[in-house]
Amino acid sequence: MESFNVSLLAGTIHFNQSYIDYQYQWFQFSTFLAIVPWIYMIPSFFVICYIFKIYLTSNWKKSEPGKNQHVFLVISLSQFTCFLLFLTDFLMTRLPSTGIFTSFCASIPPNHYLKIILVSALYFNYLAMSFPFLLPVIRLIIVICPKSHSKINTNIVKFAIPIILCFPLCFTFYFIPALGVCKQFATPYPFGSVWIYYIKSAFGLRNSFFHLYNIVFWMIASIIANGLLFFKVAQARAKLISAQSGASKKTHTSITMTTLAMIIFYLTNGAFLLVYIFSYGTSVYISYSEIIRSFGNDLQFCVVTWAFYLTHPSFRNNQSVNSNKIFSTSSFRIRTNFF
Repeated sequence: MESFNVSLLAGTIHFNQSYIDYQYQWFQFSTFLAIVPWIYMIPSFFVICYIFKIYLTSNWKKSEPGKNQHVFLVISLSQFTCFLLFLTDFLMTRLPSTGIFTSFCASIPPNHYLKIILVSALYFNYLAMSFPFLLPVIRLIIVICPKSHSKINTNIVKFAIPIILCFPLCFTFYFIPALGVCKQFATPYPFGSVWIYYIKSAFGLRNSFFHLYNIVFWMIASIIANGLLFFKVAQARAKLISAQSGASKKTHTSITMTTLAMIIFYLTNGAFLLVYIFSYGTSVYISYSEIIRSFGNDLQFCVVTWAFYLTHPSFRNNQSVNSNKIFSTSSFRIRTNFF
């Protein structure tokens, strides 16, 4: 403890005897908040594994109705990223909030191991913000360039994915000298419910503002990309279809669900960051925003995964599909005579 400035430990639980003596009690609401997400996350994880299996085992040189190589790749990467975000966020907030590691954390000094958990959660959060933008871009290219979209999208994916995987490093570099710490959650969480934070970041930089600016940027970019995609699809449908079919109505619902899931992800994260920056800990009601944030992240993974699985023709073996009437989108389908 001698190597730490006492002021740096202010607000943390480290070397606090009350937390060192804390005894874990499983029967509290924070424990149930940590258990409940696994009920819907595990089935959703198996679904995205099945989607990725389709990508790996399909013969993409052979044209099949409703299947696009780049769509399956990007949505698989996007949803796996969301699941990894869930796991790392679980280790950063939900699991420590149960109090199971509180006594241990209070008895050790701030360290880089705790920081790795936090930085991993932030890294996957940045990735989860960027991949939704790539999906409508790929579909937009298919609509605009129906004959050459495969070659164009191959180049887009080839360069975009490495860039997306690397760009979070630009917003997490200042964590290199930082140390991870455990802090007490604000009310309504009980005494002993903690979460992982950081101290001693380079140049005193904070992640909150970087995160907020990224949310605003990717939300606007995704809305614009989806808007252009819907506009182009509506134009194609108006030219080729005189009346809206039942399948087309289902398609509209699927598009709405998928887009809403993405927007809710941005909005819940943005709202939480604003609350945390300006008001966190000042009111019991404001503290509930942390609970909403976690479930908002879960929503993107579950809704997009199931919307893609339940509406895409590749997973409906019991229904014959006319190859001239399939137009697959990033996480939804549209039946037209376009292809």
